[in-house]
Amino acid sequence: MMGDRCACFHRFGFVSFLLAIVILTGCQNRQPPPPEPQDIVARSAARMESLASFRFLIERQGEPAFLDQEQTLSFRRTEGYFVAPDRAWAVVRVIAPGLVAEVQVIGIGEDYWETQLLTNAWQRLPRGQGFNPALLFDPRTGFTPILQQDLSGLQLSGMETLDAFPGKTFYALSGKLDGKRVYDLSYGLMGPAEMDVRLWIEPEIFNLARVILFEPSLAGEGRTWQMDFWDYNQDLSVDPPAASPPLP
Repeated sequence: MMGDRCACFHRFGFVSFLLAIVILTGCQNRQPPPPEPQDIVARSAARMESLASFRFLIERQGEPAFLDQEQTLSFRRTEGYFVAPDRAWAVVRVIAPGLVAEVQVIGIGEDYWETQLLTNAWQRLPRGQGFNPALLFDPRTGFTPILQQDLSGLQLSGMETLDAFPGKTFYALSGKLDGKRVYDLSYGLMGPAEMDVRLWIEPEIFNLARVILFEPSLAGEGRTWQMDFWDYNQDLSVDPPAASPPLP
């Protein structure tokens, strides 16, 4: 009788021990819930605002986005780097009738230079002409306020990977973007209508890796803008071109 009680006690103790292991293992494997979508974007905006530099790529798909009033020169893509607080260098690929070419651009605040298509000589342009990425990414008036103030309806769809960033997993978010500010900063290339937006943000450090804007069209396929960001806080610099004629 006493032996049966001891056996039952030992079996009960062993089962309790197993249950404790299962419970502890479950607690250890349970991941904390992700932050709210608005908090993820707010932290990413703060991260962008604090950066000393980053590299960027902006690429257009779909309907042309013209750089001139005559609508003969359209924007295709640009790749370059931004140096805080207000300097950028980039190579812009443009499309003209029968021609695909690349021009270099330098933006330092509102001062803007680009190379001529035929001679490759630097020229300084008045404000409002060309495409100045220094204004678009200015942390005080550009992309950071867009993230902070112009997004709505944010939703977190889960975790995703991107081929351009191997070995990393990102928060994938979607929402709406008010296009007025980005329209002004891009000199009319993007917006001003409301756009669908997707964002990919790295967990824990909240680096913004990619933004895709889906620009609607009343008649046509619309436009898609993809922006990638990488090489944060590298030792980069941007100076005015060595030789450029003064403004007329």
